[in-house]
Amino acid sequence: MKILILQDQLRIGGTERQSVFLARIFQAAGHETVLLTFRPGGHLTGPDALSGINLQVLQSFNSGISLWAPGLMRQIGQIRPTVILCMGRTANCYAGFIQKRFPSIPVVGTLRTGKMLFPLHHWSMGVVRAVLANSNWWKRRLLERKVPPERIHVVHNAVLLNRSEEEAENTRVQIREQYGIPDDSCIFLNVSTFRPGKRHMELLQIFAELRKQHREIPWRLWLVGDGREYRRCKRWAAENGLGTRVRFFHYQQDPLPYYAGADVAVSVSQEDSLPNFLVESQATGLPVIAYDCRGVNETCIPGKTGIIIPPNNPGPFLERLVQFATNPELRKSFASGAPVFARERFSSQPQAESILKFLNELS
Repeated sequence: MKILILQDQLRIGGTERQSVFLARIFQAAGHETVLLTFRPGGHLTGPDALSGINLQVLQSFNSGISLWAPGLMRQIGQIRPTVILCMGRTANCYAGFIQKRFPSIPVVGTLRTGKMLFPLHHWSMGVVRAVLANSNWWKRRLLERKVPPERIHVVHNAVLLNRSEEEAENTRVQIREQYGIPDDSCIFLNVSTFRPGKRHMELLQIFAELRKQHREIPWRLWLVGDGREYRRCKRWAAENGLGTRVRFFHYQQDPLPYYAGADVAVSVSQEDSLPNFLVESQATGLPVIAYDCRGVNETCIPGKTGIIIPPNNPGPFLERLVQFATNPELRKSFASGAPVFARERFSSQPQAESILKFLNELS
């Protein structure tokens, strides 16, 4: 097969990382693969990250306009792919037009977001040859909209953090020593882009209440990521007495040290279909506490490797924080089964092979 993966830009999100991963896996499997982006640049465009990948870009400079894809149809005609996989909301807005322009080429749209769909994205899902979803939550929505089940294929996000337990333990010791974290202090972790839907401010407010009600509990909150809400959240934390408890880290090319150093993953996001952060947390042995949203409960075994709380319930969320912060044995119990669960459900090679088989059946 000749596979074309379409992505608007290689920024820092989970979908972009999955696009790069799939391009590399497809190429290694012997399929000529092109990763075509609308705009150049982004955190994932470093030489090491894209080694061995055939990357082509439509814009000669970054216009900052996500939906501008100059010469897209002409470029597709020159590449002449066997199948096209559209990744990300912006690329999927073009998916229906591409399918109509090239009716003989199977175009696969994707549903990986927890945000409200753009109207063109929604329309495209009814036009493309098939839809690839990363959660069963989306499959149920599609079936409700009378999309034929044979057009839907669900593949959960692949875990892209692969380190040995020994390496992770050594890294844990090093990073906790580096930042002066005592052994009895529980580190809560969130790794995500700072944008409104991720609700970092709500998370900070819950932790501010934790500090107010339980000053005796030793804990820290590590926030890893960048985005337009970053400075606002950092300023709020400093102004509300969280400066010694909360540490902000910018985007990290390799987030594994922060997973290794932490004890519990936390999320109050309301815009994820199947958050990579919670998947990676499970893979690195972290129990999760998260608000329920779309496919969040598919990232863990509720009650065994994670706690899923109905959204907009800061009281119960705070109670769980206290329980995990004060009970190392509880953390250990929840963490013990997380890596096995993650390997069984989210291992990268089976996920990629499932997608590749699906594309091959369409071509």
